[in-house]
Amino acid sequence: MDDVLDMAHSELRSLVTKAARGAGFSWGMAEEAGWAAEWLARRSLPAGKWAADWLAEAINGKPDPVGFGTGLADRVAFGDGPLPQEDLPEDMVAPAYVLPFLHLIATRRGPVELASPLGRAVLVEADGTVVFGPSWSERARSWRVQSARIRQGASRAQVEASVAECLERLALRTTVPPSDASRRNAGSVTSDND
Repeated sequence: MDDVLDMAHSELRSLVTKAARGAGFSWGMAEEAGWAAEWLARRSLPAGKWAADWLAEAINGKPDPVGFGTGLADRVAFGDGPLPQEDLPEDMVAPAYVLPFLHLIATRRGPVELASPLGRAVLVEADGTVVFGPSWSERARSWRVQSARIRQGASRAQVEASVAECLERLALRTTVPPSDASRRNAGSVTSDND
């Protein structure tokens, strides 16, 4: 098992910046990568591992999430009208490195999500909160950037009918069939004021 190093956020930022520069990125893009690493680390996400993954792929010409994120933020953060939908490059490694740039967009345009044909991969809110969805993975698979579809009363849980039915069947196992004995023994023996 590898030892774990405890790094300050600024140390990780500096390390990722230099690593991106070593991988062939311009100083400007390397600094964006370092900033994105710090943003992810401040949310307790594995920014170092993800940086190593995508930088190793970027050396071989694979899609770059920081380049995609900066380009997207530059094009749409200050625009008017609805947020245009844009597809992430297929099979992009460490798509989480796009999230800091989605946060920049969300602060100006409202919540943004990465969605796939299977549902939401991740939601980024204007306050920087990140909520991973059921289709999240460490590689982009037919993902699209779009305005988040937030329902009013979103504090309510959405449960598939088949799941609710299964839970109700299990819950019914705790009930006792009605009888004279069950009625006599129902309730508290002492005062029941709660």
